[in-house]
Amino acid sequence: MAKVTLLAVLTSIVIGVFGAELAIGQTGSNTDARFEKLAADLYPKAKQEGALIVYTIWDVDHIRSILAVFNKRFPGIATTYWQGTRSEIITRTLTEFQGDQKSTDVILSEGAPVVLRAAGAIEPYNTVQASSLILHDPTLPTVSLQIMALSYNTKKLKKEDLPKSWEDVANPKFKGIVALDDPMRAGPLSGLLAGVKDQWKDDAKWTKYVAGLKALNVQVHKSTSAMFRLLVAGEYSISMPSLLHDVLHEKEIGSPVDFMQAVPPVISAQQLGIYGKAPHLNSAKLFAEWMITAEGQAVVDSVGRETSRKGVKSKASIESAWGTNVKPIPIVNRAFYEDPKKWLDTNVKPVWEN
Repeated sequence: MAKVTLLAVLTSIVIGVFGAELAIGQTGSNTDARFEKLAADLYPKAKQEGALIVYTIWDVDHIRSILAVFNKRFPGIATTYWQGTRSEIITRTLTEFQGDQKSTDVILSEGAPVVLRAAGAIEPYNTVQASSLILHDPTLPTVSLQIMALSYNTKKLKKEDLPKSWEDVANPKFKGIVALDDPMRAGPLSGLLAGVKDQWKDDAKWTKYVAGLKALNVQVHKSTSAMFRLLVAGEYSISMPSLLHDVLHEKEIGSPVDFMQAVPPVISAQQLGIYGKAPHLNSAKLFAEWMITAEGQAVVDSVGRETSRKGVKSKASIESAWGTNVKPIPIVNRAFYEDPKKWLDTNVKPVWEN
């Protein structure tokens, strides 16, 4: 059994690397003059450092595929990684930072870099490729996106009966048929609520919306992926929200699901933070910049994650899924990212638990 499991893991890594290289070839030009100029300065210094250490929440086969292509592009830099949950990464990094330990170089994890930045454990870094990013933070390079869509089961609902917007999901006619992410767990729905609150700039409208979702009287779920499986199985008609790549994958294999193109995507930045006491600072900067290039983004796409760079061809991109005219709803609320529990306790809890 151990041999079979190991073989499966190794096979997935080989397929991931091969897929990444194939995707790179299909993107055409994968160079960026700004990156190449910077890399000419950083690479000799990074090669002298000789190493790169990554803390990540990303799947093992994903990070291995990414590092394999990076190693091929920049030989002489030994790469290692440690994988943990978001909370484990935050706790470990803060402990090491407070202990003055030069333990890692970059943090690749949803939300963790923002929390660590607030604690002073992140070295601010502004990419030279900022103008090429869909979402940009001048202190944290955005290497991927989380794209949320409003999805439905095509056997349970007719197109004419679908919600017309995120707000319309709170319509009483959808009572009991919506798979709802738990808004108090700091998950996708929590972020969505932060995003629409900033966009609407109407507290009364937003409060009514949260109350309307509560009034749907449905069980809330702690896992977006598990919740989406229930939609696929037909136990719910609507999933609020779903991750775009999950919907596209299920559509591709013939499952009765689709997403509502009339409802704009909600997007959040998946960022890479450079550790404040990075022992290999030049390697960290080189890796961060490379991740944003068309070459790096092709690898991100090949492992099934959404790209953050404009113009990168990918099925799981905003442009491919919604077209060029859609205006995404970005989640950029800094207070939410830095202390989601506090933000939720202040804004959502009084309405949700009333």
